[in-house]
This record gives sequence, structure tokens and C-alpha cells, in this order.
Amino acid sequence: MPDREAFAALRTELLRGGVSPLYVERTILELGEHFEDLESDALSAGMSQEDAARTALEVLGSSEAIAAAVMARPELLSWSRRWPTLALCVRSAATIGAMPAIPVLYCVRSEEFARWGSSVGAAIILVSLLLAWLNWMIVVI
Repeated sequence: MPDREAFAALRTELLRGGVSPLYVERTILELGEHFEDLESDALSAGMSQEDAARTALEVLGSSEAIAAAVMARPELLSWSRRWPTLALCVRSAATIGAMPAIPVLYCVRSEEFARWGSSVGAAIILVSLLLAWLNWMIVVI
């Protein structure tokens, strides 16, 4: 198995490039399996352990080439990288909707106040989401 730092660097590069974490882990797992297969083939051909590992790494290719090939496929990118405007609107709506509830949730001490506060909080969140929706409609149109 190659040193963990080589695959860790590739993992970091893919995550920074916007690839979905699910596909990053799958890519790293498959690369490890391919490396083991190539190394075992080289060992069965009579190579030493170091030569087999070096040959397997050469056949796999550089981590830059692997990262470029993965990031070239847009279906592997996370949704926020594929649709950045939508992601910005969703984040804005979530923030606007959650901000009014924070003071209410902080002050909740008794059961009666909790019921009253959650009702007011839900109303504030609903109004905030409507305002965020209107804001989003202005941005889109």
C-alpha cells in the first residue's frame, strides 16, 4: 500500500476541488484496491516489494492527473459547486430563517414559555423564509 500521505493529499485536493465527499471516499478506496492488484501482479512476476510498489504507482499515474480526471466530470461535483447561485440562496434563506429563533431558544426556561416561544419562533421563521423567497426571486429574475 502506498504511503497514506499520497492518498491523503489526493483526498484533500479532490475535496478542495468541490468533489462530493462520497465520491472522494469511493475514489480513494478504488485507488487502494487497484494499487493492491497491480502490486500483487508485479510481485507474482518476480519483482521485489519496493519495485512492485513503484511500478504500481507508475501505472496508476500521478495524483494530479487522477485529480484532474475526477474533477473534469461535473456529475461528481457537490451540488453547491454545480449550482452555486442556488446554494447561495439556500444558505441565505437558512440563515435568515434561523436568526430570529436564536434569542427565543436561548431564553427558553419554562414549559409554558417554551410553547409560546416556539409558536412565535415558528411564525418568525415562516415570515423570514417568505422574505428570503422574495429576495431570491428578485435575484433570479
